[in-house]
Amino acid sequence: MKWADCTTYMGPWDVMSSHLIKRDEPPPGLSSFTRIRLGWISENQVVLVRPGEEKRVVLAPLDKGGTTLAVKIPLKGNTYFLVENRQPIGYDRVMPDSGILVLKVNPEAMEGRGTVQIMDADPDSPHFAHATFRPDRPQRSKYVDKNSNIAIIPVGLQDMNMEVLVTTPERAR
Repeated sequence: MKWADCTTYMGPWDVMSSHLIKRDEPPPGLSSFTRIRLGWISENQVVLVRPGEEKRVVLAPLDKGGTTLAVKIPLKGNTYFLVENRQPIGYDRVMPDSGILVLKVNPEAMEGRGTVQIMDADPDSPHFAHATFRPDRPQRSKYVDKNSNIAIIPVGLQDMNMEVLVTTPERAR
């Protein structure tokens, strides 16, 4: 396996995928997926929202910590989405972008083969440079997966906390 293969799925958004973003800068931070696996995020810091439900959640910046750090949306089989708020503080200050990051997790995929994939808000931007969803960018203002009956909408940012609406594609219009 080549280094480039490992960065295909998460790129600079998790140190386990890409060990540096810029020379002489600290490494990137850890995603909610990695933090959960390490036990750094507890179950009570993750809000569960099932497809078809509608819920507003205020997410603290992942690298700052707080009461609510992620949203988990279970899908068919063992796959699920994780939603996290990445802001330019701590290790996340070196990130290429800020906003809501949507991760699709397939625990049955082999390590390094897409266990976690970023749902890129701007696939035309290289290396996940504009991967986050943001309320101030109309072309990146929501993530919609019609097959999973999910829409994730960043509503607004206040003191680096991001309000997110998880809903259905029909209601997202």
